[in-house]
Amino acid sequence: MRLLLLIACCLLMAACHRPTDDLTLLRHADALWQTDADSTAALLAQVERPELLPREELLRYGWLRAYVHQEDNASMSEDSLVLPAFDYFTAQGDTARLLTSYLLKAAYLHARNRHAGELAVLDSGSVQALALGDTAFAGDLLAEKGECYVYTYKDYPRAAAAYRAALALRESADNHFSLGITLGLMKADSATWHTDRSVQMAMQRGDTARAIHYLRNHAQMMVYVAPDYPAAIRLFHRLMALTDRADVLDISCFTLCDCFLKLGFLDSAQYYLDKGQAYYHGRHRKSVTAENMMGYLQGLIDYTRTGTFDYLDLMRYNDSVNNALYALHSTIRQKDHTRDDLSAANLRLLVDRQRMQLWLLGALLLLLLTGGAAFYYLRRRRARLIEAEERIETLDHLLAEASVAAPVPASAPADDDHLLRRTLLQQLGLIRLVAGQPTAQNQDLLRRFSTLPHPGVDGEGLLVWDDLYPLIDRLYDGFHARLVARFGTLLTDKEQQLCCLLRADFTTKEISVLTAQSVPTIYQRKTTIRKKLGMDEKGDIVAFVTPA
Repeated sequence: MRLLLLIACCLLMAACHRPTDDLTLLRHADALWQTDADSTAALLAQVERPELLPREELLRYGWLRAYVHQEDNASMSEDSLVLPAFDYFTAQGDTARLLTSYLLKAAYLHARNRHAGELAVLDSGSVQALALGDTAFAGDLLAEKGECYVYTYKDYPRAAAAYRAALALRESADNHFSLGITLGLMKADSATWHTDRSVQMAMQRGDTARAIHYLRNHAQMMVYVAPDYPAAIRLFHRLMALTDRADVLDISCFTLCDCFLKLGFLDSAQYYLDKGQAYYHGRHRKSVTAENMMGYLQGLIDYTRTGTFDYLDLMRYNDSVNNALYALHSTIRQKDHTRDDLSAANLRLLVDRQRMQLWLLGALLLLLLTGGAAFYYLRRRRARLIEAEERIETLDHLLAEASVAAPVPASAPADDDHLLRRTLLQQLGLIRLVAGQPTAQNQDLLRRFSTLPHPGVDGEGLLVWDDLYPLIDRLYDGFHARLVARFGTLLTDKEQQLCCLLRADFTTKEISVLTAQSVPTIYQRKTTIRKKLGMDEKGDIVAFVTPA
């Protein structure tokens, strides 16, 4: 039985064991989010069952996932946990996450195209940041607000106001550049000053890559948005002096070709087109934008010079791109279909495994129940056998005492108990049954009697108490008569009979044999008698009933 219980415990522990503790992984990730976003993302990816985490830890998990996505510029459209996480951490006053929570919520609302809510969150966040004295973060939130106005609403005046407010809190190259681009879209004269200032600040920090980014975007704006071709040419020459990166120089040369073509300088346009093609082919990487720019610029130059142009190669290239995209989409669809099939097969395997586990657990439970029932049955049977053997011994003892000699006169008090015992056994018929039979059969009869009551036979019914009461009164100074006179009908017949047997110094086991009642029943009746007589729980019933 103990072995079965041990096996069951081991199986349950194995079923409940998880190879990795999700809560531990989450806590490690939470300790790293401010210093190592990559490690945070790797740890979060190992969390297998986030839905089983406690609510507070689940919100922390959702917040960290949103933070990692925001750091990686990934879509946050599915990070819905960031909303309850925002409410939780702002209500808790978690200063480490408070301001970042505003940024994450705004990014989520932006991904869900809820831009009015996004602007409201950015305003609230900037106010909160100023209240905490963090002007830099307040400026970042205002810059995000300006970006929303530029790219979502195309509301350039409000965007410019937001960027100016951000610059008033903290001057940065990014804010100057964004304000310069916004003012350029508004065709404002101050756009160039802010763009130049952004380049200057980037160069002061030694961030050449950032300066190149600012110069290229400003120059392209002067070519396509607010045309100023000479100024754009100067900016491109300044840019080309700062870098030798082919992926920057090829597009810059194509844009310079566009400028010279619009100014009517065909030779310069052809020169920069050829130079851009050399840069482009040198980096050995295809670009749809570059291919189309080369095609349509060469066609414009040819048409200007000869009055004709040929776009066949360009159209073939675009067709090849379209065919490649179709093939790519077809491959993706097929992969999605295969993944869905594998997912369905995996789900079926999971269901089959769970069904098998349920069958195994059911079989184990049945085995445990069967083993427990067998153990209980054998234990009860053993107890009954032991009780039967004890009854046999008790009957042997009673018979031995009753058979040693004939009863002596009633005046000899030392043999009163023997006389009563012999009388009881005679009434039960045991002496008569045992007298004429061999010893083995005597034992068998005693064993049969020890298993009373038999169906339809009451052990107490074999004793004629109307004949025994006078004998008890004669042997024990009117014990039964005084018992009835003192307590009347307070005690039932069976309780009076028990008191008489106790007065005759019968043991509990002997009383159990004579009355065919279990030992617990005898003890229960003793307790009932004590309660009725108002005695202590362990008081002597005979001493209490017999007057001093």
